[in-house]
Amino acid sequence: MRYKKYILLFIFVINSFFLFSEEKRNVLILNSYHKGLQWTDDIITGINAGLSENSFDIEIYAEFMDSKRFFNQNDYYTSLFKTKYAKIKLDVIIVSDDYALKFMLDYRDSLFGKVPVVFCGINNPHNYPKTYTGVLETIAYVENFKLIKNLHPNYSKIYFIVDETETGNIIYDRAYKAYLPLKDEYQYEFVRSYSFEELFKKVENLDKNAIIFLTSFTKDRLNVYCSHNEIINNLHKYANVPIYGTWDFYLNKGITGGKLIIGYNQGYEAALIANKILNGEKAEGIGIGLSLSNYIFDYSKLKQFGIKKSALPKDRKVINRPLTFITKNRQQTIFFGIILILLVLIILILWTYIIFRKRTMRRERRYLKRLELNNEKLQSAKEKVEEADRLKSAFLANMSHELRTPMNGIIGFSKLILESKDLDEETKVKYLNIIHKSGYILLDLVNDIIDLSKIEAKQLKLNNTEFKLNELIDELLSFFISERDNLEKQGIKILAEKEYNYQDLTIYSDSNRIRQVLYNLLTNALKFTIKGSIKFGYYVELPNIVFFVKDTGIGLTELEKVVIFDRFRQVDDKSTRRYGGSGIGLSICKGIVENLNGKIWVESKKGKGSTFYFTLPLNQTKSETDKKKVLPDHKEFTWPDRTILIVEDSKVSYELLTKFLKDAKVHFLHAPDGEQAVELCKSNDRIDLVLMDIQLPIMDGLEATEHIKKFRAELPIIAQTANTMDDDESNIISTGCDDYISKPVNRIELLQKIDKYLNTSEIS
Repeated sequence: MRYKKYILLFIFVINSFFLFSEEKRNVLILNSYHKGLQWTDDIITGINAGLSENSFDIEIYAEFMDSKRFFNQNDYYTSLFKTKYAKIKLDVIIVSDDYALKFMLDYRDSLFGKVPVVFCGINNPHNYPKTYTGVLETIAYVENFKLIKNLHPNYSKIYFIVDETETGNIIYDRAYKAYLPLKDEYQYEFVRSYSFEELFKKVENLDKNAIIFLTSFTKDRLNVYCSHNEIINNLHKYANVPIYGTWDFYLNKGITGGKLIIGYNQGYEAALIANKILNGEKAEGIGIGLSLSNYIFDYSKLKQFGIKKSALPKDRKVINRPLTFITKNRQQTIFFGIILILLVLIILILWTYIIFRKRTMRRERRYLKRLELNNEKLQSAKEKVEEADRLKSAFLANMSHELRTPMNGIIGFSKLILESKDLDEETKVKYLNIIHKSGYILLDLVNDIIDLSKIEAKQLKLNNTEFKLNELIDELLSFFISERDNLEKQGIKILAEKEYNYQDLTIYSDSNRIRQVLYNLLTNALKFTIKGSIKFGYYVELPNIVFFVKDTGIGLTELEKVVIFDRFRQVDDKSTRRYGGSGIGLSICKGIVENLNGKIWVESKKGKGSTFYFTLPLNQTKSETDKKKVLPDHKEFTWPDRTILIVEDSKVSYELLTKFLKDAKVHFLHAPDGEQAVELCKSNDRIDLVLMDIQLPIMDGLEATEHIKKFRAELPIIAQTANTMDDDESNIISTGCDDYISKPVNRIELLQKIDKYLNTSEIS
């Protein structure tokens, strides 16, 4: 028994050695053309997708021979590859298009030895050695002519456009052989030996019943090069007749459609053959495949030329179909889901606050019961507690009202959209706008509660920068004039007053917090003013700057002026108040101003209007090193061939993130919990960045981050959190996250943060 135990242990060690010592597979992708050419990029995308289905750890090398723009470069590439891959053992080589294949046939043995070669995108048959295999592409010449004749029975002639390059000659030879037996059945003309100027002039003068059949025309008789995009764009510009094509990269650029060769399919099918070789199959036993074409049409062109969908082949695909109302308003639908999540968060925040307040009140009541109420000091304390209890009740009743009002709009109008089948498009959009506006009202309410909590906890952080004060004043003036018109209060004049001697005043302070205070004061002024005017602005009384907001509204009594800045206080505390609001706006203003080392007060008479003032220290200068660097708001963010892992248990949040990143050309992986996120990062070293939600099932985001950083310390992790308190943010960074972003996520801010990390590391 003792020897048996040692034998089993020995077998386990040997198996473990072979399991963990499996070497990496090296794959070279050699492209005939250049990166950025859509045909080549589609093939590369298909190859990557196919290779990703393999369980091996694969290192991919990609080379681009750029043969459409530069010719006879074989000596250069043989020297380059001999040096570059001298010490790299390749397991398989994938080549795209004829130029790269011919190069391999001539130089493979001397450069790489007998490495198996898999080809795709090949027009011209060759005498392939045994270690060559792959997929051929075939242009459906006859099928496309039959299609044209069926869709345009009254056509006058088909103009077959093909250049005189090596590829063009192959296409011409095959087409000529295919159509020669059918010469009496179709009216056609080959268009070949033309300059681009002559070609465009010819198509511009075609009769209205003519048809253009475009294959490849990238070099004219004067040896001038033109990309696929440029040729189709110019043909579409000059021609007033339908254009049919042979490759899918002409779609969305002017062709009506046709039986098209798809570059992605070519690359994907070649990668599947490469997978077989990597898994041990011999190349000579696999055989050469044939990639099928697909019927694809552009809806806008079908409509332009009056082609009925019923005349199209049954197995066709139509792109650019008109979107349904639900599809068009997908963003609003996602936004509605976010609002529901927001409602839950608001309820949790309020519930936590209510519990806290109830516990505080119970402690205060127990304390008062032990004391003699006859004492004047104790009596005063009792009155304060009762006042606080009354204010708490008024606040909770007010919160219920403020929550239910936008909730009523959201739930009511969304129900109308779902249940009313006869609503017209304009009415539906109107209802969705109401839902959208109600959602932002709820978001503002949550932000106010959070700001108040930060002020009470003395955790309100300031972000001081240099900014032009007059620009802020002009911005608020423009906004509130628009807001006045929206509220149909055009009878109120809104004026801005600035210090004459400080026309270009630049100050160093927190512009967002100053804007927030002025915004709250102007909102109140507009709310409580029925007619007359609202003036706001500033003047300088060194060493301070004085801001003011003056209105001709309902005004305040002496008692109201004393309590107006207290939490949960309003001009009217009754449940039937006319003006609405949460009662915490002025308390927040006071907290912000005091944090900025200023003070705030009000001067008012009942029925005569009010003037709110606040002062701030006048700081006009600051060193350049203290200025905040601002990223550009408008930039095209793309990270091709990068992979982002999204760790998110909410399907709505995951779908929203993928929509934000849909134009960035990145690959997505998804993990619904922290445990799966850790396993994915262990098994997939091509993950370039992680978007990590904090609240997750099984294993939360912070614990998952700690595990990942132990074996991939360099992997950037951006946390997503619905918590915005400073303690939460510091915990996120201390755990190992490189950055964080608050929910609801701002798209531009998210793209900027991702770009910060993906643009500082090289693609492996």
